[in-house]
Amino acid sequence: MTDQNMPPIAYELFARVQQAAVDTPYKVVPTAKGFDVELDVADATWFGLFNKAGLKHAFIHHVSIPETGTYSVTDDARTVEWIAGTPRISYEASREVGRIKKVSFNRTYAFNEKGEFGKVVDFTFNSEEGRALIDSNATDLGYRQVRGSIEKVGLFVGLGTLALLVLMGIVIGAVMLTR
Repeated sequence: MTDQNMPPIAYELFARVQQAAVDTPYKVVPTAKGFDVELDVADATWFGLFNKAGLKHAFIHHVSIPETGTYSVTDDARTVEWIAGTPRISYEASREVGRIKKVSFNRTYAFNEKGEFGKVVDFTFNSEEGRALIDSNATDLGYRQVRGSIEKVGLFVGLGTLALLVLMGIVIGAVMLTR
């Protein structure tokens, strides 16, 4: 499946990632800049597992292909709320965008239907799993990863703040020396 709005230079990587996502809880969706890779919380195959495990985070990896042979990935972390066993992606409660890594796990021990005590939930979430679908296929194609615009803005703001703090330290130091 492709989309006429997706840039033609994204088709090859899109097709590879889509093929790699078969039989996984991820779906690959075309976009105007490339494609998204995200957990398919509504897929009946994985719905029960996510619900039982109490999945709390859903990631969308926004893949952009700015030019042939390069790609960028922007992670979009969102909170998942389970209301009466039905998932609802919460956009307003908690959202992080940029380069994000999250790992969580849920291990629950209880008595099962036979009255035996044991592990009833054993679930690990790693945000890098979805990104690995993208990175491994991009590497196979010889693509080079570049920073996305949000990462660039974050670096600019961080470095700018650092420069201002250093400058303020110099000014304060100069004022203290002249007294």
